[in-house]
Amino acid sequence: MTSSPAAAEGTSPSPAAQAAEDAARQGLTAVFTWYPATDSTQNDAYGRARPWLTDSLTQRMSVDARTERGPSVQWTQWAEQQTKVIADVNIECSGCPADTDTVIHRVATIKQTAVSDNGTDTVQPDTTVWATIVQEDGRWLIDEIRY
Repeated sequence: MTSSPAAAEGTSPSPAAQAAEDAARQGLTAVFTWYPATDSTQNDAYGRARPWLTDSLTQRMSVDARTERGPSVQWTQWAEQQTKVIADVNIECSGCPADTDTVIHRVATIKQTAVSDNGTDTVQPDTTVWATIVQEDGRWLIDEIRY
């Protein structure tokens, strides 16, 4: 279950906060859902998440992250097994700065499941990120993701 500051207090979140949280959930789901058989690196997911990201974040994260050593052993194994890594994102706010009309901060816990013909495996550990969501041209977009 996803909660916002208002939800934690037993009231409904404002429409703006709900819209920002929805955008964050959708964007982070795209960022942390990977297709190792076709993605060069995890950063390829940022291209798919572009509708939920500011141009600035997209430019910072859509870089070639390949190294001379090549992909990780886990990434290579997932690619060989045609595994899809599916993200489930939970948005919360514990100790977040106060919301404004144009900026909302949230913490997200990302649980990932690797799905292949061999079955499903939970990816450990969960990932926690802090997201800054901003309103641009009437839309809520993720502007920053911090680990």
